[in-house]
Formats: sequence, structure tokens, C-alpha cells
Amino acid sequence: MNEEIAIAGVYVPTFGLACACALATCFIASSATRRFIGIDLRKYAWHPALFDFAVFVILTKIFYAVLGKLPL
Repeated sequence: MNEEIAIAGVYVPTFGLACACALATCFIASSATRRFIGIDLRKYAWHPALFDFAVFVILTKIFYAVLGKLPL
């Protein structure tokens, strides 16, 4: 597993890049479901902030696993 990924000669921690990708994906998915589907999933959650955090953690794990397998 790569602990650091070189982007334009700058070494970036894999976990930091995974968190940034997960955060962007969370924002895009949240706005897309509200705009195009018309459903605010947070409305049905017991605690909306906790729901957002759980989605963020799941996406961070997915991106970390994918980025760790890349041969960089």
C-alpha cells in the first residue's frame, strides 16, 4: 500500500487525499439527490449530522482502499 502519492512532484498522504475525495463526493451526492431526485435523505435520518459523518467515513474507507492499490 502506498503511504504517499506523488502529485506533480509533491508527496501527498494517501489518507489526506482519500478524505478530500470523500468530502467532495459527499457534497456532490447530497446536492444531486436534493436537486435531481427531489429527496433530502437527511430528513429521514435520526441525526442528520451523524448521517453525513457516517457517509463520509464509509466513502473515506472506499477511497483509501482504492488509492492504496494504485501503482504510483
